[in-house]
Amino acid sequence: MHSRARREFLRFTLAAAGAAAVWPLPLQAEETNCKIPHPIMPPDPRFKGQCPNCGMIRAMWARTWVTFDNSEGTSQVCSLHCLADVARKSGEPPRHVQVALYTRPEALLPAEHTVFVVGSSARGTMTMQSKIAFPNQNAANRFIQSCGGKTASFQETFALAHQGVPKENQMIAANRKNKKKVVEPQDNQDRCPVCEMFPARYPRHKNQVHARDKVVYHFCSTQCLFAFLEDSPSYAGRKVDPFLIWVVDYETRAWISARTAYYVLGAGESGPMGREAFAFDRKADAEAFSGQRGGTVLTFQAVTPERIMK
Repeated sequence: MHSRARREFLRFTLAAAGAAAVWPLPLQAEETNCKIPHPIMPPDPRFKGQCPNCGMIRAMWARTWVTFDNSEGTSQVCSLHCLADVARKSGEPPRHVQVALYTRPEALLPAEHTVFVVGSSARGTMTMQSKIAFPNQNAANRFIQSCGGKTASFQETFALAHQGVPKENQMIAANRKNKKKVVEPQDNQDRCPVCEMFPARYPRHKNQVHARDKVVYHFCSTQCLFAFLEDSPSYAGRKVDPFLIWVVDYETRAWISARTAYYVLGAGESGPMGREAFAFDRKADAEAFSGQRGGTVLTFQAVTPERIMK
């Protein structure tokens, strides 16, 4: 069997096996519990993974976890909000979407085979209007009787998530600053650990790394950022484990996730340190910039210091 066909066969087989293991089970008390712990506290170490779009971890947000494919490969996100946001950034719809069941987060089922409850009193993820998945109509109806909301298909729910992204992103950006998940660099105080320049003076190029031990590193340019990510001991005196990585969109100057940004390398202009990977929130904007000023559009995983300098 061809390797791609084999992968598709295995994907279908595993999904079907997961569905068969979950759907026949009797309803549980949790399926009528509007205040089921979400996020999961303390974090459940059984669940591995981190959302590249917002940085949240599966150990806490497993109840709304999503996996999917697009032309960049297979990925995972914390919620339908981040799934819709990634689709907005990439300009393509997600494929092979699997979603976690809200009351049984260990189960990931094909999204089109689940029933969503929208707008219940249960807490959602990255949104004021919760969108949570159940294995069938019966389970969803039981939950609605206790917790309110209405049922919807995955396509209907994804469309709602897509519509809500612009407004929700504004609230999320403000919340990140209030909770110090994004920290503005201070001029004459915060220095780039690679070149020792002041990142606050470069509003189109500044970026930052939040390490797992809560230390924040500010950078003047993506050239310095990727040099640091490749060899942090040379600049920090120790190995740094990045948890959150933020860059700014070159056009809007808004803080965005470095891991889901698009970068233009080899363009006909310079950054604070010369050669630069110009960051954009949307692939279409990166391609437009590249079309006007030259260069190549790459994802975060493909950017290296060597490629920037080349």
